[in-house]
Amino acid sequence: MSSICMAKIEHTERYSWWLNELESLGVNTLKKNGLNNYKEASDLTEAVKQTLYEDYLQAYSESNR
Repeated sequence: MSSICMAKIEHTERYSWWLNELESLGVNTLKKNGLNNYKEASDLTEAVKQTLYEDYLQAYSESNR
């Protein structure tokens, strides 16, 4: 059984939640290359959020100069 299937079976709610979170951030999860479990999906989500937040802070600080 593939690790993606194992993640879906073992942690259906958490895995689905993280995939939905990624979709809401504009990340296409139809091709879940490398997202083998909820931890990897969680880590990717947090990395995307951090990048977007840093971009926001940079843009906001530049507009206030």
